[in-house]
Amino acid sequence: MARAPRTPTGRALATLCLVALSAWVVFIAIEIATVPERGAPTVDALASQTASSLTQRDAEALQALLVDDAPADYAEQLLAGLPATEGDLDAVVRDSGRGDVIVVREPAGGDSCLAWQVVPEDDRYLLGVIPPVDGC
Repeated sequence: MARAPRTPTGRALATLCLVALSAWVVFIAIEIATVPERGAPTVDALASQTASSLTQRDAEALQALLVDDAPADYAEQLLAGLPATEGDLDAVVRDSGRGDVIVVREPAGGDSCLAWQVVPEDDRYLLGVIPPVDGC
């Protein structure tokens, strides 16, 4: 039996599929390589980024500082309930019996206060969503 010769259409289709698969693999590799790491490299940087994201009311930036098992809408819900403040929020790092705690307060001695337990993960630091026992 003789085989029918390959048609240019079949060859072009195979090439197109190979190019599409290669482009998809490259796209996925670039996406993985460009996704910023969660958290911050130091506890002080985590405190600074936390205060900044709260001051700017940036839910996406705040969510990126949280542990992986945080609810997807945690930052949005937190910012929705946060009263408006005048000026930048102040963040300090305190040492508690269970590790570092980040405490964010309103400037000039306001009444609002938020606290998070610092969770070390690999070489990064994240905000835990369970409030520390001795928070504010």
